[in-house]
Amino acid sequence: MLKNTIILAMPSYSDFATAIKNHLEYHDFKVTFIDCTPEKLKKNIDANFRYPSLKSHLIHTARKILLSDYSYKTHLKEQIYNQKLQENMQSILGSNFYDYTLVIRPDLFPLPALQLLKKHTKTKFIGYQWNGIKRFPKTIPTIGLFDRFFVFDPMDLNNPEYSQYQLNGISNFYFDKHLPQAIPHSNSIAYFVGLHVDSRITTIEACANALIQNGVNLNFNIKFRPSEAYKTTLYSCRQINAIPENITFEDNLQHINMADILIDIINPVHNGLSFRIFEALYYKKKLITNNTQIKNYDFYHPDNILIWNKTEDLQQITDFLAKPLVSINPDIIQKYSFGNWIRNILNKPPFQPISIIY
Repeated sequence: MLKNTIILAMPSYSDFATAIKNHLEYHDFKVTFIDCTPEKLKKNIDANFRYPSLKSHLIHTARKILLSDYSYKTHLKEQIYNQKLQENMQSILGSNFYDYTLVIRPDLFPLPALQLLKKHTKTKFIGYQWNGIKRFPKTIPTIGLFDRFFVFDPMDLNNPEYSQYQLNGISNFYFDKHLPQAIPHSNSIAYFVGLHVDSRITTIEACANALIQNGVNLNFNIKFRPSEAYKTTLYSCRQINAIPENITFEDNLQHINMADILIDIINPVHNGLSFRIFEALYYKKKLITNNTQIKNYDFYHPDNILIWNKTEDLQQITDFLAKPLVSINPDIIQKYSFGNWIRNILNKPPFQPISIIY
């Protein structure tokens, strides 16, 4: 039987794109990857920029001197970037047509690039915004291009500003190619990894200190952007690690397998359920989260998931950690696998329907 072909178009900021590509292949798709990561191409354009004509150089100089407007050069670079991106895409796609295209973070693609992808798609052209539309408003002009468009943030579905658009809600997932492999160890370990966000400092530190007072060892890792490296001093808990680079996909799996408790602190820019929540479900780990929406989902059990909002209530964590993990129906666990998720996205039966709750 011939495999279904799919274009996966998304940024490759970390090795997350590689994980999705590998899992598509694991589920019997033939994958063509399109990288829209702007930094790589833009750095090359910046390093080798030349004005396309004398006229364009004169226009930039005149606007800069007479109007104190430095944006024209940026505009030229954006034009060059868009052209180069489409040329790169066309060289990869050639004259081929693909059964499906999945675009993750469509706001990072110029509209002509998305139109080119759609031209090469035979069946379904699908978009997925996994960071919230409000956070990335450039998403909005792209929605109408897609046959199906998905969001993971329930607030996007409930926002009257987006009522004119055909939005579908779907949660995140866990990667099902890798089987859980618990690593034996003697003491309880709590694992957290996330990007530094100012508004999360108090909650992260309170959770860390409460766990320490309950005898739990911490594996807390916070990634700082280079421009915010000085903010490491804002964290007083010495067991919180500042990391300069993202943890790789494989290393993340090792950390999860080693942990007893996974920690999820919501990023205030969106309200969707993070990947950490579904990893806790699949790897059978206890979860501490401050995302109150989780209680509405079919996998929620208070002995497995602590919704923690009281920063000084140590007894709440003590009682939660003392309770044994409760088994969840395997059908519910399978529902949130990548395999079921991609069949939902592509409307390719059989699958269990996934929805997001608000």
